[in-house]
Amino acid sequence: MNTRKDRLRSLFGGQAGEDLAQTATPSTPPRPANEAGTKRATPSAVKAMGLSLGALSQEVEDARRLRDMLASGEQVVEIDPSALERSPYLDRLSDGASNDEDFEALKSSMAEHGQQVPILVRPHPDATKAANGIFQIAYGHRRVQAARELGRPIRAVVRALDDASLALAQGKENAERRALSFIERAFFARTLIDHGFDRSTAQAALAIHKSEMSRLLQVAEAVPLRVVRAIGPAPKAGRPRWLALGDLFAKDSGGITNEEITSDEFRQADSDTRFQRLFDRLKASAARKGESAQQKTDAIADGQGRTIAQLARSGRVTRLTIPDSAGEGFAGYVAERLPELYAAFAARGVSEK
Repeated sequence: MNTRKDRLRSLFGGQAGEDLAQTATPSTPPRPANEAGTKRATPSAVKAMGLSLGALSQEVEDARRLRDMLASGEQVVEIDPSALERSPYLDRLSDGASNDEDFEALKSSMAEHGQQVPILVRPHPDATKAANGIFQIAYGHRRVQAARELGRPIRAVVRALDDASLALAQGKENAERRALSFIERAFFARTLIDHGFDRSTAQAALAIHKSEMSRLLQVAEAVPLRVVRAIGPAPKAGRPRWLALGDLFAKDSGGITNEEITSDEFRQADSDTRFQRLFDRLKASAARKGESAQQKTDAIADGQGRTIAQLARSGRVTRLTIPDSAGEGFAGYVAERLPELYAAFAARGVSEK
């Protein structure tokens, strides 16, 4: 017994084992001092004591773990999701968005097995919000959203972090748990730069080299954030495809893009399909505009200068257009004479290439 008491004292800075037992189970009244001396323990009491000692040993072990966490600053607490605000640095584009199969799998796992890994938060940098118990998420946004939808508190480690430390922790966690898609990495980099971080800090947060950083920022500048948010992470689309989309978007006045990203079919599709739908529409529009720009149109006038037809050339196709103003029946008259005109043309020995 003395050995056990000494072990408890070593764990809790001299606190006696009896004191710890009383603290760990405050609802159990302490045994009167004279009771142990006047009554002999029965077999059932001995069994109960063994169970109590086993439970106490577990509490001691839990207390040791808690002491270690406190010593390292890693205290795990439960927080209501409503008391949490997002990181100021955008990374994920699909925190619980519709058609996000990974998120649904995460939520199902948390519903069945509970939250296995705590998230990381910091006291809110706004003193007023911090005083009201509001925290800011460093990482774990998807777990927070899952807990919110499940109506559960979220387990979190609370750590004092400056902005740079938060960004680095956020980037490291993303790299280790679930790789960001290309466009998510691009806008995470853009967000860090926009918040005043130098490139070296942003590169460290993303664990990338200078050349890769330049490529990410190039894409983030080519495609507006509102369009990226509408599409989502699009994990199958890499840098060349996003750059191509940026070039196509630059040629669009905005009408086709707005029409597409607000359509029900677009919103109901998964992220990769949304990317492809917008890409295909913008590409088709650009092709039509290119054909129109290359098309050469000549007006054919009568002796009085009135336009009676238009000849439009585009590539290897030529179109003859006859307006109604040329006279009723004129188009039919020309059509009837085409075989005769072609025969005369062929008789001249001229072949059209």
